[in-house]
Amino acid sequence: MKKIIRIHGDNIIECERTFLLICTELSYKKVEKTLISPSTIRIEVNFTYLNQDYEWQFDLLPGFNKAGRARWEGDIFDPLRQKGDILDETPDAIITEVKENKEYILCAIEFCSALQAGNQAWQRSGRAFSTGLTGCPYIYVVDFVKYELDPITRKRKALRFPNAAVPYSYINFSRVTNDFIAQVYVKSESFDKTQEQSLKDFDIQNFGKKELSRYLVNKLRNQSTKKEESEIKRKNFEVVRFLANKLESTRNFSEEDWTSIYEKNLDIVEYCISKNKFEFHKIISQKAMHGKLSEALKTLNKLSIGFASRDMPFGIISSLNRPKFAKALQEIYPHFDNNLLKKISNNQLNLIVCVFKGFKPHGEDNRPDRGILPLVEMLSDNYNETLTILYGPLLLKNYELLLKDSRKLAKINGLWNCVLQLSNFILLDLPVIGESSYKYIENLLQSKLCITKKSFSNLNMSQIIGNNFSSHPKIFQEDDVDTGIHFLFTEILKNFTFEGMCNPPGGDWSGLSIKEGKIEKRWLSLPRVSNIIEGKRPDHVVEIFLEKQKTVILCIESKEKANDLEKKVGEKLKSYITHLLQFVPDVEKVIGEDNWVKSKEEICIDSFSILSAAAYLKSNHYEIKSIIPKTNCDLYFEMSPNSVGWNIEIVCASNASLDLKKQLIKFLEKTKKNIIKIF
Repeated sequence: MKKIIRIHGDNIIECERTFLLICTELSYKKVEKTLISPSTIRIEVNFTYLNQDYEWQFDLLPGFNKAGRARWEGDIFDPLRQKGDILDETPDAIITEVKENKEYILCAIEFCSALQAGNQAWQRSGRAFSTGLTGCPYIYVVDFVKYELDPITRKRKALRFPNAAVPYSYINFSRVTNDFIAQVYVKSESFDKTQEQSLKDFDIQNFGKKELSRYLVNKLRNQSTKKEESEIKRKNFEVVRFLANKLESTRNFSEEDWTSIYEKNLDIVEYCISKNKFEFHKIISQKAMHGKLSEALKTLNKLSIGFASRDMPFGIISSLNRPKFAKALQEIYPHFDNNLLKKISNNQLNLIVCVFKGFKPHGEDNRPDRGILPLVEMLSDNYNETLTILYGPLLLKNYELLLKDSRKLAKINGLWNCVLQLSNFILLDLPVIGESSYKYIENLLQSKLCITKKSFSNLNMSQIIGNNFSSHPKIFQEDDVDTGIHFLFTEILKNFTFEGMCNPPGGDWSGLSIKEGKIEKRWLSLPRVSNIIEGKRPDHVVEIFLEKQKTVILCIESKEKANDLEKKVGEKLKSYITHLLQFVPDVEKVIGEDNWVKSKEEICIDSFSILSAAAYLKSNHYEIKSIIPKTNCDLYFEMSPNSVGWNIEIVCASNASLDLKKQLIKFLEKTKKNIIKIF
């Protein structure tokens, strides 16, 4: 009997990456891939596993209903919200099984190819925490390791590692909730123990891709996954031990500390208080200091204890020190509400104090800060109270809404939702942006939305079930343009092309590849813009291998509407690629193999023709004649969805692009497929 599996993803790349994770464990007999709507790719797989034959159908649905969008008639997040998903944070992919016209959510997956250092290390903690509250397994796949590159020379800087507290928070939260919340480290392209002294003690057996793939296959087979979960969590802890040894032990928990906590299942907060190894010490630049924040931080230094680290943006005021802390706050801020200060002086519970900026210079959210409070919740056993101190510039309209209707503010602003849901008390000592008689505010508030601080060990672990809905979206957007372009070049024209990069909305810009013969050469940690010349990072980069001509590197900007295209975007795309290709690739490998090595030689740019293109949904509301001089692209893909695929009208603006159009049509005719038509 055919099993029907759905992979709902942030975009088509996250869907496919999830599918490939599953397939790592499988040996195919047959694979067929096609479009069943302009947006939805169906993959039918026949395989044998443990001497049993299986037939599975995977439907990939990219582009969640989020940020006010209503692409699909149903929302896969609705059943998660009903089970306790409280934060506006969504994982990259959700795997479901369709049975009896219902979708059974099996697990959620997050991918990260970014540098795991600084606030990036905990940026996704909100997704892990909130998804975990529902009883849905959550796996965070981390590419290890990544180098920070010099923005001018693109030379590697020293490796940076996350604090060991971050991966341990997943282990602890999994233990507290009795759910499966884990990080899985997988080998990145730049991992090379022979080239990096700081990696010599890392055991490559602690990469967990095989166990993760086996976990997913057994999950889909409705078999026990306890063995894989146990092994993944064990490897997770081995990474914690490795990272602990990379940090200064006088400022952070040592490997011995983490081992003791792990093996004895200790409450980390109580362990911190009993050991009292270092105080909490938040460093803030002088220009970011406002009001009486400096005095408040000095008080924290005197009365606090470091929470696993001296340098993380949170610390502990023990229950015994809470009265002293409240008294000191009253002296620093005499106008604070006495009733709230009395509550802060409560000596029954320990107080976690989080200090972070929260907002950028113009008042918009500093997105990584959304992960700090969830990290605290995952790291502790949740028998504490939390005080959040914010010092970044706050928009006046948000401050007024905070005072009048905090529930509405939480609904429209993800960072405030996190602060209000996970803080018992909020201390504001910050500037206000907007017309006002005051330059900065000092206020102490109690959150009316804070969730009950209790053990999460009694979560409702029943199945998470949603309604099955159509695979054909109700509306078409940029996600669909990206899916169409991606499918065209990786499936329909795969014998004539090589996709070097695909970055639909929600992607990670982790790298760009060029194929030279049998070698794939790859540039990692791509800059957002060129640092020397004006350029724009493409959404797609595709090599097209022409007959008796130079290989074309086609860089594409995708948009929902043609009018959304930037001025001179075609020139900017080509400038970006031309500039990047002047540097030696970071790594390379033989096509079809997994072993990446550091590259040593530049490529020959002259052996390529670089063309630019724009792709968008065709509309009658504009004239292509006005778009061409504005954008200066070589080609324009005007895309019209049909019942199962796309009609693409290619408009050429140069002789080179006209020749490429002819070649693309010629290649397409060879495939004998009519899912996508080019005119």
